[in-house]
Amino acid sequence: MPVNKNALIRYKTIDRCLRNRYRRWTLDDLVEACSDALYEMEGITRGVSVRTIQGDLQIMRSDKLGYEAPIEVYDNKYYRYEDPDYSITDNPMNEDTCELVLKAVGMIRKRDSNSIEEIGDILEKVGEKLNALLLH
Repeated sequence: MPVNKNALIRYKTIDRCLRNRYRRWTLDDLVEACSDALYEMEGITRGVSVRTIQGDLQIMRSDKLGYEAPIEVYDNKYYRYEDPDYSITDNPMNEDTCELVLKAVGMIRKRDSNSIEEIGDILEKVGEKLNALLLH
């Protein structure tokens, strides 16, 4: 789950930009779009750094928040989704999350007191992934 709502606003803004195939998005364009969105939604005037957007792109590409966004750089300058139909808001529960849910359900059914801590760890991971999916 994003650390705060500002990160979530940036992720959603980047997602909206990268879905727009009618425009070429440079890193500076993404910085400007995110800065504008934060100003409009939260009144934040200090803007966003290039480094922050680079980090956001890296997080969105990873599975840390469950996005695994297929972000590509083309012409060594422009960003877009490799899959034009991709969006972080349409990301279904992935196979890993399903396996974690099934494992937790199986352990709960057994009601084994030795596995309570492990169930808590699994449910925490599932909760993080589900929250990332539901907050879109």
